[in-house]
Amino acid sequence: MSLTVAGCGPEGVRTASDAPAGKDVLVTEGAGRPDGAGARRAAEVAKAWAGSAAERAWREGYRPLDQAEWLPPDAFRSGEDKAAFASGHLDLATQLPASGPDGPEGTVTWPDGSSAKRPLLSARQVFDGIVRNKSACQGADCNGRLRVTGVKAATRTLATSRGRATLPVWEFTIEGYAQPFAYPAVAPDQPPRSDRPAPRIDGVSSAGGWNGLSSDGLVLNVGVSHGSCVKALPGQVYETKDVVVLIGRVGQLPKGTMCNADLRVTPVQFRLSRPLGTRTVLDAVTGDPMVLMTPGAVAR
Repeated sequence: MSLTVAGCGPEGVRTASDAPAGKDVLVTEGAGRPDGAGARRAAEVAKAWAGSAAERAWREGYRPLDQAEWLPPDAFRSGEDKAAFASGHLDLATQLPASGPDGPEGTVTWPDGSSAKRPLLSARQVFDGIVRNKSACQGADCNGRLRVTGVKAATRTLATSRGRATLPVWEFTIEGYAQPFAYPAVAPDQPPRSDRPAPRIDGVSSAGGWNGLSSDGLVLNVGVSHGSCVKALPGQVYETKDVVVLIGRVGQLPKGTMCNADLRVTPVQFRLSRPLGTRTVLDAVTGDPMVLMTPGAVAR
């Protein structure tokens, strides 16, 4: 794949000149600072976020960032195990604890001493959510199941939108794994949402929840939504020291291509100029913050 690379200052947009042939995932590489409406919108979003009520709510709430931290080091032994986990194919072979360690509420605590009280989720609520709310399995590895042989209350630390925090979890022992899988015992705050309608920008589409971050912190895996009459193009990234604004791009299909009104989501990789760190990820269209959506999606 031939890529055009240019200089990039402390704030700017990175984009690829083309997508990898025959791949389902579009990859952002190279650097540049295109003028387009998407870049202008991203700059507006970044400016509006700084010092806003939404930013304060984001910084003050509890929102986990890297859900792959819940996985044990040896996950997963096989593609079949990974598919079973992602699809919620778990069999309960133990009794679930009746209550957690903190009573009706759980406490999330940050190193600076600040804390937040959140309703405590029971082990039953968490297990039922895992089984019910996972995506349907597809492909050759869909016949496996995982056996849960033990569940206990514990505490863990993980990355959140306001730094690392300690919080209560439920640890699920799964047969064949030396260390348990952890699930938070408190629900996160919902991300702040704009009450203004998202603008319509030609060639730009909304980036949905991101479901993976590379181990070096430089590549975000994101689903870009679009109609079936257009195709997803390599994304663009507007970066500042505090935020990363993702610009999902779409282009017209060749004339004569059959299409309908179906909504599609195409996985796109957005490459950053420096590791994400604690910067907030924003969608250029909605202006809303984004969080990791799927446990275990981080590339290793």
